[in-house]
Amino acid sequence: MTKEVKILEVGDSRITAGCDRNACEGCKSSTFCRGKNSEFEVLNPHGLRLEKGDEVQIAMPAGRTVFASAMSLIFPLLCFFAGMLLAYSRFPQNEILQLLSAIAGLAAGFGISALYFHFTKGRYTPTVEKKLGEE
Repeated sequence: MTKEVKILEVGDSRITAGCDRNACEGCKSSTFCRGKNSEFEVLNPHGLRLEKGDEVQIAMPAGRTVFASAMSLIFPLLCFFAGMLLAYSRFPQNEILQLLSAIAGLAAGFGISALYFHFTKGRYTPTVEKKLGEE
């Protein structure tokens, strides 16, 4: 997956990019998207000379994008159901305990997901592929 973004800040070890607000025009999920003014970190593995205001093309492999989405959303949901089923198998008549176990499973799922992304952050960070306007 590729996207064109603008470089907002270039630090010693960190490059911050952001999306143009006009890119969200007409998007079906623009009502729910919180990324209209998003800023995010990108990597520069090719060592391109970048400055604030440069337009660049960033990329992230589609497989990693799908896996990151699944790990962020589907894994906690599976933990929710696992917590509910575990409580149901032990306490079939206690719905309150089943609900609390399901919520605990959901929280554990989000916690495990957060820890996973904390330790593998560089693997899911978009990379700068090329500087636009240069050939």
